[in-house]
Amino acid sequence: MKLILLLLLITLSLRALPSEHTSSFIKNADNTKIPIKHYNSTSKRIVYRIYTQTKNVPGIVNKNEIKRLNEPLIALAAFYSAMNGTMCNGVNCDLTSNLGLGKQGSDKHKFLIKKYFPQDKVATAILKQDCYQRPSGASSFSEYKYITLTTYGDTVRVDYKVLYYDRGIETWNQGPDFYTFKNNKFKVLKRNLWKHVKE
Repeated sequence: MKLILLLLLITLSLRALPSEHTSSFIKNADNTKIPIKHYNSTSKRIVYRIYTQTKNVPGIVNKNEIKRLNEPLIALAAFYSAMNGTMCNGVNCDLTSNLGLGKQGSDKHKFLIKKYFPQDKVATAILKQDCYQRPSGASSFSEYKYITLTTYGDTVRVDYKVLYYDRGIETWNQGPDFYTFKNNKFKVLKRNLWKHVKE
């Protein structure tokens, strides 16, 4: 009887030990930490590979994945299509067009960014330049290799890799970035793009 009682106490004490989901952070596979208050461990993880990787830059739009997006996630994708290029020609960019927003910097494009990112300083800066992206193949331009959105409850992770080309010099930047979605608005937790604009 004493042995059973002892085993029961050990089991209960082990359950009381903090786990990855009860600590203040949760680690992703790449060791990126997300504050636990923004992560619901019971929430389903849903992945949307909206701009898929090819052997070369640029990536390609995944129309089937885009069909799965709700309006807030369309707005998030529209925000990323405003920050860097997706096979742009000076008027249209592939991702923006395939999101059903028409031309780059259209009223629809800008409306969604304003609606879901009202307090975001990068969004404000992008809207001031009408979401313009230089044409692919110009002397200077940017181009995504891929973009993937992953939702975890009220937290969204954005994975991407982007090329910056400037007169023969190539540099790269990549995610992940993290946002919370509450009260129908996105708030940035961590972002690697447009760091010259201070939050």
